[in-house]
Amino acid sequence: MRFGFLPPFCLSLLLSTAFVLQARTAPRTARSATVLSANDAHSILRDGVQVLPKPLGPDTLSILDLQPSGLWAVRSSIDVPASVIGPPSALTLTPDGRIALAASASKPDPADRRIVPDDRISVIDLSGPRPRVIQQVTSAPGTTTLRLTPDRKHVLAANGAGGVLTWFRFDGRHLGARKTIALPVENGFPGGLAITPDGKRALVSLWKGDRVLVLHIDGDDIALAPDPLEIGPGPWNIRLTRDGHYAVMGILGHGEGLPGALSVLDLTASPIREIQRVRVPNAPEGLDISADGRYVAVVSQNGSALAPSSPRYHDRGIVTVFSLRDGHLAQLAQAPGTLWPQGLVFAPDGRTILVQGVMDRALRTLSWNGSALTVVGDTILPGGGANIERQR
Repeated sequence: MRFGFLPPFCLSLLLSTAFVLQARTAPRTARSATVLSANDAHSILRDGVQVLPKPLGPDTLSILDLQPSGLWAVRSSIDVPASVIGPPSALTLTPDGRIALAASASKPDPADRRIVPDDRISVIDLSGPRPRVIQQVTSAPGTTTLRLTPDRKHVLAANGAGGVLTWFRFDGRHLGARKTIALPVENGFPGGLAITPDGKRALVSLWKGDRVLVLHIDGDDIALAPDPLEIGPGPWNIRLTRDGHYAVMGILGHGEGLPGALSVLDLTASPIREIQRVRVPNAPEGLDISADGRYVAVVSQNGSALAPSSPRYHDRGIVTVFSLRDGHLAQLAQAPGTLWPQGLVFAPDGRTILVQGVMDRALRTLSWNGSALTVVGDTILPGGGANIERQR
C-alpha cells in the first residue's frame, strides 16, 4: 500500500490516536517501595563507650530514595525517637508502605550528660506529602525490635533493658491494648524477633541469655513454648525465609571483639535446631535476605565499636554476601561498610544493598549483581544510622 502526503489535520489526528492507544496499552509503573532509616543523634563512641555528642540534635526518621546518580539518599525527615541500642530492627512498615512504627531503646539525659533507657514506640503516617507522627505509646525499658503479624492485627516488641516482650493490638493505624510477656531468663536481653509467615509462631533471641525462645500465637493470645534453643554467644538479629522454613540469625558475641557468625535454624524441626554456622567478621548487626530468597547480606562491626587502642579495632565495618540454597549459606563476596555500622537491607530491586553508619552518619550504597559487591558511594544522614527497613 502506498501513502501519499497527509494533510496536517490528518497527521495530528493520527498522532493523537497513537498517543491514546499507547496510554491505554502501556503498563503502569508500579509505585516504588518505601525504604526508611531511623537515625540516632544522641549516641557516638568515645574510646569504645557510648556518650552524648556536642551539639545534641534530634533523632529522626528519614524516607530514602534512589537518585539518578545511582546513590540512595534522604528525601525527607521528621523528628522521631530512635536508638542504636539493640539489633538495628527497631523499625517496621505495613505491607502497603503507608504506616511505619519506630521504637527507641535509649534517649539523652542532657542534664546529667548521659544516655538512659527509653520505652517509646512512634506510629508514623507516610501516606501524605510529608510523614507525620500520629501516635506515641510506651512499651518497656529498652524497646528495640518491632514485628508486625502477617494479619496486621498485632505488633510484638522486644524490650532489651526491661527483659520482657510487649504484645500490642494494632488496627492498622494505632496501637491498642497491650500485654507484657515475662521471659524465663532474668536480664536475658530480648533483642531479635521474627514471626513466621503463617502468623502462628514467633522467635525471640536472648542476647545475654544465649538462647532462642519460641512463642505460639492464636489470635489475641500469645504464650511461650517449652524447649528453648540453647545457642550462643549472643544470638541477635533474626530474618526468616519467605516460606518460613529457615531462620538466619546473627551471633553477636558479648563484646570481646572476636569473630561473629551467622546461624541457620531449621524451623520445621521440633524443637527448632541449628543446621549450619558460618563465620563472619566481628559483631554482625544488620542482616537481610533478598526478596527472591537467593542471597543473605550482613554488615559486621569488625571491631569498630572497640576502643581505638584495642588490637582488634578497625574503624570501618565489612559487608558480606552469601548465597542461600536449601538452608545452606556459601560466601560469595565482601566489601567495606560504614563507620560503626548498624542497619542493612537489600534495596527493593535486589541489585543494591544499603548500609548505615553511626560515626560517619552515612548511608552507603553498594551494587550487587549476583557475584560482585561494589561500593557505589555514600550520602549523608541527619543522625547516626541506627535502623533501616524496606517495604516487604
